[in-house]
Formats: sequence, C-alpha cells, structure tokens
Amino acid sequence: MKTFWQHTNGKMYAVESDTFGHITGAAGPLDPEDLHDLDTYQYGPAIVEWVEKTIAERTLRKVERFAHM
Repeated sequence: MKTFWQHTNGKMYAVESDTFGHITGAAGPLDPEDLHDLDTYQYGPAIVEWVEKTIAERTLRKVERFAHM
C-alpha cells in the first residue's frame, strides 16, 4: 500500500507499507504543490527509520485526500 504523509513542516512523503502495515520504503521530501501518482515515486529504505520515528512522535501524519491521486 502506498500513501502520502505530511510532516508538520509542510513537506510531503510517499510511504510504502506491506499488508501488515510495516513500512518497506519511502520517498521524499516532496513538494506538496507538485505531487504525482504514488506509483511514480522510487521507494527505498534510506529514510524508513526516520519515517517510523516521526510517525511515533506524531509529527508525520497520513493525508487521506492525496491517497488516491
């Protein structure tokens, strides 16, 4: 599953997770004014640990309205 997440600083991230909800890859930061289809981003492991940490800290939140672009 691929979804957009927004940091409290306004930047967006594309996050990929498996069927169990474990984050497997991420892309970003992305410009919220220039988002593309979630399948166009190249997901990788480089920022996964940071994404998990910021989600736990509640500074990165899922943005449902962009989830189906």
